[in-house]
Amino acid sequence: MELEYEIQLEQKQLLAPSQIQSLEILAMDQGELSQFLQNEYLENPLLEWSGESGMGAGSEELRKTYEHTVTYGRSYEEMVEEEYKRRRDIPVQDQDQIKNYLLYQLPQQRFSPSQWRLLEYLVDCLDDTGFFTVPLEEVAQKTKTSVDEAAYALSILQGLEPWGIFSPDLKSCLLKQLEMEGLRGTPVWRVVEEHLTDVAEGRISNISRSLCLSTLEVRKCIEQIARLNPRPMREFSEGKANYLVPDIIFRREKDRWEIELNDSWVEDYHINDYYVQMLKSSQDEELSQYFRSRLERVRFVMNSIAQRRQTLLAIAREVLEKQKAYLEGRDFLKPMTMKDVAEAVGIHTSTVSRAIKGKYLQYPGGTLLMKSLFSAPVSTAKGDGAVGTMELKELLRELILAEDKRKPYSDQALAEALKKKNIKLSRRAVTKYREEMGIPGSYTRKELD
Repeated sequence: MELEYEIQLEQKQLLAPSQIQSLEILAMDQGELSQFLQNEYLENPLLEWSGESGMGAGSEELRKTYEHTVTYGRSYEEMVEEEYKRRRDIPVQDQDQIKNYLLYQLPQQRFSPSQWRLLEYLVDCLDDTGFFTVPLEEVAQKTKTSVDEAAYALSILQGLEPWGIFSPDLKSCLLKQLEMEGLRGTPVWRVVEEHLTDVAEGRISNISRSLCLSTLEVRKCIEQIARLNPRPMREFSEGKANYLVPDIIFRREKDRWEIELNDSWVEDYHINDYYVQMLKSSQDEELSQYFRSRLERVRFVMNSIAQRRQTLLAIAREVLEKQKAYLEGRDFLKPMTMKDVAEAVGIHTSTVSRAIKGKYLQYPGGTLLMKSLFSAPVSTAKGDGAVGTMELKELLRELILAEDKRKPYSDQALAEALKKKNIKLSRRAVTKYREEMGIPGSYTRKELD
């Protein structure tokens, strides 16, 4: 055997630890950023916190901001502005904690009074675990609506946080959580989908043989499953106060839109001048070196937060530009991908993904997860891809509601009906969207004479 040496030139892009940390700061939501800065404050003497806002002290202190009294040196305008910002933190009342927390995630003005009553009724039907097990026929009968309307309302509620709520059973609950983590089709997804009973009874060998996974891989999957929430209502039953704190606020004044980041509390953190002066006057080289490293850390954190603000504002402006009609209640949600926004803003798609992760946006119609504003376009017969998922589902729902119940449309017939509206969709895609809306197949929908 002859050994040979060969030189290869290879180009790789590696992220420095500081770049990774900066990206992590970008991905943080309000609560995570608050906790991060509070930890930095406790560990770094060069970072000072004035403590004027309640956010920096942690989420457990949030309620105290509503009991804050007037202090000297603050004008009436400042107090009014602070009160306005406080109302952006949405408290959930104990007596209606669950209903308020869930329904506040929906834009009420987009639903008719009867639809809103139906949504409220469905929330009241949740069991203690957060599962929805009431037959839709019973819901339709008691609310004087159709089964299709009840199924559509249920599908809307199944898209709310905490993920997995309104699921019919444990398997669906866990699969929903995995889906929101982008794990659909992965080994852990297959374990939940096909072997949840084996997981509960510890039959690792069964799972390993069936899915052709090693014992180690199965154990890792089980560890992932153990971190999921099997009871979506657990956090409510434990009596925790829940808040939806928006990261971005869209405010409309007459015909003018304003964008605001809900992070003014960050200004409570600044460099400690006392230690800066000590750094300048210190004759101790070791002490000076320590203070210099701590000062560099503070500057890095503050620069990363400033970059986070710029990125979020740029993305928010582009989202507002593309979805203005939807936010004003005039039209459906337009197709908009992260790649579209990234190209418009001039950043990488992964940066957009990190920036909107877990972020909430508040606008005059309510509060919603930023990720929910993004959807892939559906191809039309003309090839312009101008139809969004929301509009497509609404068209499907209208076709099904108007069908002859004695001869309901099959999924292929629905695809043909959409084709007449210049929307090109396969039968499988129709089946997928119909199931996402919770609408049963044509055989189940058929009414006998």
